[in-house]
Amino acid sequence: MTSRLLRAGLLCLGLLAGSTQAQEAAGGLFSRPVVLRGTLGDAAIQMQVRPKADPSEGIEGSYIVFGRSGQILLAGETEGDSLLMEESENGTDVSGQWEGRQQGGEVRGTWQSADGAVSRQFVLKALDAGSADASARPGRR
Repeated sequence: MTSRLLRAGLLCLGLLAGSTQAQEAAGGLFSRPVVLRGTLGDAAIQMQVRPKADPSEGIEGSYIVFGRSGQILLAGETEGDSLLMEESENGTDVSGQWEGRQQGGEVRGTWQSADGAVSRQFVLKALDAGSADASARPGRR
């Protein structure tokens, strides 16, 4: 009897874990506000992304390039592990496009300028909530 209850409990835990994985795969890293830090080509960047007020309309956010002033705005969408965003340096015109894939707490892909003349690889890692100080320089806390 005890072994039956144990097997039933383990089966339920397995089903619940599968459900959690399915939810994470559906919205993934961007199903909640997240801060990411990494590189765009040779530049160190920090990005903040969150679901829009109506999550069915996608995601929005901004990023900074360390050592440069100003934020660059982002808007886009995710589907499964895929990410597609457009950026705007002036808040009106598209200045670039991000296309990547999420793997766990990391996103990798390619950024391309609006005219397609410049292309750079990017790698971003999600930060813990306690280390998301946008004014901190990479490597300092």
